Amino acid sequence: MKHARLPHLLCIAGLLLGTQTVHAAEDACAAQVEGAIKRAYPAAKRSGSGYKVDGARIQLSEAFNPHAVVCRTWPAHPELTLMAVPLMQQEDADGGNEGDLELFVLDTANGSIRQRLRLPARMSDDAVRIRSVTFDTARYVVAPGQTAFGVRLVKEGSSRANPFSETGLWLYTLQGSQLKPVLNGVVVETGGGEWDTNCAGAFEQTKRTLTMTSDTHNGYADIAVSETKSASTNRVDNAGECQTRDAKPQRTTYRLAYDGKQYVVPKALAPLD
Repeated sequence: MKHARLPHLLCIAGLLLGTQTVHAAEDACAAQVEGAIKRAYPAAKRSGSGYKVDGARIQLSEAFNPHAVVCRTWPAHPELTLMAVPLMQQEDADGGNEGDLELFVLDTANGSIRQRLRLPARMSDDAVRIRSVTFDTARYVVAPGQTAFGVRLVKEGSSRANPFSETGLWLYTLQGSQLKPVLNGVVVETGGGEWDTNCAGAFEQTKRTLTMTSDTHNGYADIAVSETKSASTNRVDNAGECQTRDAKPQRTTYRLAYDGKQYVVPKALAPLD
């Protein structure tokens, strides 16, 4: 027996620290953002700390704002810079948000646009809110000479008594002048639970890591997904202390194969719509 931990609070703190680190790394390419915005959206008009275009708002880079533009030099291809532009049609602190996400690959040297892809409604949410958008530049070598980059979206619920968080990962590759989605969302971390907001309750957390394998389907490497599920319960002991009991972690491995268009993701691993 040991003093209680609140896994969901630790998870949220970790996410905030991770977001801060990523934004610091993105500072190197921030100078390119405004020029790229003007090239991508010639009709955009300056509005406050961002732009307005076709009824949507573009917010320039701002720490801890999930609707702000993010960019990052791609370590696997330092001659290229990745940029994600949320295009928000509606932002409501109390209700839902509506918006698209457009991805860009820029020439690092001059900021010119090499590829772009618009993802309709990717920034829309309601009770479970998008808290951050970041690039995942781990070396996802999906085929010889072809490396994918990832986009991670973190979502969180607003209920204190029923905490929930989810991190989804999408992968994209360069196909000539096009950006091609090859992995249409897999949950790499999720956590939640139910408690009395004082002590008693139960929590679960799932973490998944992706590893490229030597097996292939339709010319693309299979992806091994290693999953670890952990659970814990809190209760007040006879001395009035809140105690935590951890269950034995459960481990599972999944294999994602490419079907000629994209990696097939089991429903159990798919993120929220």
